[in-house]
Amino acid sequence: KREIAVRTALGASRVRIVRQLLTESLLLSLFGGICGLLLAIWSFSFFEKLIPDGMKQSTNLHLDGSILLFSLGASIVTGIVFGLIPALQSARVDLNESLKQSGGRSGSGVGMRLRSGMIVFEVSLSLVLLVGAVLLIQTLFQLFNQYSVLAPEKVMTMRTVLPLKKYDEAAKRNAFYQNVLQRVESMPGVVSAGYTTSVPLEWKGGTNGFFPEGIKDPIVGLSYDANHRQVSENYLQTMNIPLRQGRYFGAQDNERSMPVVIINETMARQYWPNVNALGRRFKLGDPTNDKPWMTIVGIVGDVRQMGIDAPVKSEMYMPYRQADVLWFVPRDLVFRTDGDPASLVGAVRQAIRAVDPDQPISNVATMEEVLGREASQRRLGMILLTAFAVLALLLASLGIYGVLAYFVAQHRNEIGVRLALGATPAKILVFVLRKGMWLTLLGVVIGLAASFALTRLMTSLLFGVNPIDPLTFAAVPVVLAVVALLACWIPARRASKVDPVVALRYE
Repeated sequence: KREIAVRTALGASRVRIVRQLLTESLLLSLFGGICGLLLAIWSFSFFEKLIPDGMKQSTNLHLDGSILLFSLGASIVTGIVFGLIPALQSARVDLNESLKQSGGRSGSGVGMRLRSGMIVFEVSLSLVLLVGAVLLIQTLFQLFNQYSVLAPEKVMTMRTVLPLKKYDEAAKRNAFYQNVLQRVESMPGVVSAGYTTSVPLEWKGGTNGFFPEGIKDPIVGLSYDANHRQVSENYLQTMNIPLRQGRYFGAQDNERSMPVVIINETMARQYWPNVNALGRRFKLGDPTNDKPWMTIVGIVGDVRQMGIDAPVKSEMYMPYRQADVLWFVPRDLVFRTDGDPASLVGAVRQAIRAVDPDQPISNVATMEEVLGREASQRRLGMILLTAFAVLALLLASLGIYGVLAYFVAQHRNEIGVRLALGATPAKILVFVLRKGMWLTLLGVVIGLAASFALTRLMTSLLFGVNPIDPLTFAAVPVVLAVVALLACWIPARRASKVDPVVALRYE
């Protein structure tokens, strides 16, 4: 400011002063733009991992002319917009005041209020983003945690869709399933194996209408329809789907035995409320058809089949050897191991080809990978929001440091006078910290108010998490305050070590 005053006193026009300051601002902004492009190139390897599998073939991250022009334009606009106001303020100088020995203390006017306001805004924004990021992180944890009982990292699945022309009879299909399962279950490291129409999350349909025995007046508004899955006898155990009542399927549930079925808890609760569903019977389709009545012999825990956050639907499991619905025949082989399931994929492929050399195999993945694909969009949103929140927190801490460092420099004389009059370094330290933490506290209060309003709009994105989770709203401000305190500490520490003699001789 004194330099500008000297230039003005020597004849420099206001336009020339503004042009000089804008040139400096543009150079800084362009340099920042170049650094941003270099950072973008360096981060491509990270962002490529966030692209969903279905988009990787059509998505290519690279810098082209339009991106370079956008970066150049953004840098120029930023340099002009955020450099013009300080330039105009600096060009309007009071020569008498600025050339005085104490002119350095005149930085507490509009400029200081503007900088303080920016700090409050940055802190508020970072708090809102951090709250949103923490809620999404909790959501992702809850989504995966609901499948933890399945131990999905130990389960491998692969698809073997049987050609209907070759396997047009149930006996042929059953023989294929039985031979494959016997070979896979005999392998070292395999705990159990099973076949199913579809593993969870891999088929969002497959329902069948049914009619419960003894129902004269169907419940109004209730659709008698449930997910239909044909499974082998060890499938439910292989998937670790917990048994709540009754029993699992066994070798005795074959073509010659009484038709049986296992249902999930939702189906039992929905269609047989206030009574025990075990032993109840129902028939697929219309009650007047000639299909046999099926007896419920077991009730298992709910597993979300239609989506990781979709409502649980009623589900029925029936032994594939008793089922005669061709549309729902098993296609997915699953096996659980006591080690890395991927190490056994080659051996399982050979076992399948030993039964049928022409049988195609696809969709080889662990259940953990199936869950990961299903949650990829949510994970991408969580990672991006977390990255923005961390960036906002970094900018807020840098802004607090910059404003306080500037404040200390502007008030160096005042600090020297305070020390000379008996103020201790500890009081100076608290004096500077109080200013920085006051701005932080104001930003936190505004950010909390904004978060309470905005997180209610995130309800559709959350799962198993309260939009106004008390722990989140208590922990995030504390973390933000600690980061702000660290940012305030360096300039405050520097202020407490000012030498009064040097400060009073300053300028």
